[in-house]
Amino acid sequence: MVLLIGPTGSGKTLILKRLQAHNFSGKGGIENLDDVPSTIPTVGTNIVNIITGRRNSELTVRELGGSMAPIWNKYYKDTSAIIFVIDVSNRFQIASACIQLLTMMSSSEVNVPVAIVFNKIDMMTVMSSSEIETVLRLDEVVESATQKVSIFSVSAKTGKNLNNLLKWIVENYQIERPNVESMET
Repeated sequence: MVLLIGPTGSGKTLILKRLQAHNFSGKGGIENLDDVPSTIPTVGTNIVNIITGRRNSELTVRELGGSMAPIWNKYYKDTSAIIFVIDVSNRFQIASACIQLLTMMSSSEVNVPVAIVFNKIDMMTVMSSSEIETVLRLDEVVESATQKVSIFSVSAKTGKNLNNLLKWIVENYQIERPNVESMET
């Protein structure tokens, strides 16, 4: 299972809806995005299966609401990868997002690949790359991480770069149950 976490309002639910509703092409892309679906802040958890395009292959993503941050660590051990979403258009939330990110990254239970996702890059108030790197101390975070860290800049609204995130999820997902076909003799 892949764990999707981040502060309230960072766009986790929309990313999840976009990934779930994608049309997986032979090139591994997300195409034909519909209008932006409505979302409400997740209270609790949201578990979604995503079809990967491989025959009978799907993966599971568990989204935890931002309000559940105090207990995110209870879910770390049951995951094969973690996606941490940050709203880079919300300057007021960046500091708390940084603290949550550092807390998660320093947990001894997090020994899986981590994707740091900068969302809402389509917004006019988006911070520049250098501002984000400075405020989040991104170089230090990546350098001191014991996990494999990947960084993505996306727009859940427009779909920009979500195909790269989907590829990362597929590459880092460990199947926890056998494929239906592989069980046949």
